[in-house]
Amino acid sequence: MSATTDPDHPLVADLTARLATTRLVTLTGPAGVGKTHLAARVAQAVELPVHQADLAACGDAALVPHAVAASLHAAATPGPDPTDVVLRLLAGRRGLLVLDTCEHVRSGCAYLVGRLHDHCPRLQILTTSRSPLGVPGEQTVAVSPLPSERTVELLREKAEVHGVALSSFWSRMLAERLDGDPLSVLLASRSLRATEPQRLYGSLCTPGERFDVLIHGPSEPARHRTLLNAIDWSYDLCGRAERLLWAKLSSFTGSFTGDQVNTVFTGGAELAALVDASVVLREDSGTYRLPLAHREYGQVRLAGLGGPWVRAAGSDC
Repeated sequence: MSATTDPDHPLVADLTARLATTRLVTLTGPAGVGKTHLAARVAQAVELPVHQADLAACGDAALVPHAVAASLHAAATPGPDPTDVVLRLLAGRRGLLVLDTCEHVRSGCAYLVGRLHDHCPRLQILTTSRSPLGVPGEQTVAVSPLPSERTVELLREKAEVHGVALSSFWSRMLAERLDGDPLSVLLASRSLRATEPQRLYGSLCTPGERFDVLIHGPSEPARHRTLLNAIDWSYDLCGRAERLLWAKLSSFTGSFTGDQVNTVFTGGAELAALVDASVVLREDSGTYRLPLAHREYGQVRLAGLGGPWVRAAGSDC
């Protein structure tokens, strides 16, 4: 896309300027909102050497420096602090380090990023995570769902790539049920190769069925192969109390306030944790909302009903 039509362009310019001054920015946001895509755009825009590490497959926080060292074509030697190897590799270097998908190994990322920020003054660091890292000097930028008109445009563009000429009417009807989620738009456009728009719309309007039809994502990353995978990833990172509140909050049909949550569910601390994890979104009005897919996911968990994908819903909520 050209700079004049790409909706990310103003944010890319803003992020490039922020990195030049603060040196540490974390992109936060819910599953599938486009954090990885935006980080890649920033990496293309900066006039710096770029080092990138995808941490999605890193299964332990202690292995973060090993994964980053491998991305730099080196090996973190055994020892009490393998971070020292990464520090030596990047010390004195001018460049941008992009750490993608940090939320599941947040403590390891926070430690490494904090050390790099302190010891590598010429290095800029951009991370993506559903939760902030909590490192001194970190600036967080929340990546928001797409506005309605852009959702319509993107859906028609993606459908056209798959040979589907989507009418203006069905573009708008479907976009309304996709709630500005770029991953859902991508999966819906792929579903339209074999499914009529009205049938897909009916599935999106039936609670829980979106997880049965939004399933044709790319093989990598695996968490984006289906919408369910993407939201499962967030659910699995939540503690038991946060999972329970997530399910309960799905009973709200729209926005809600913190006072309502505390009055009905007495879950102030858990609400803050869900906001921190980008499961619940804070609105400009000071209210909160669950994105539509997260709300339907919570409703199925709360009911203990649904398709075969529901894993022991009655027990771990």
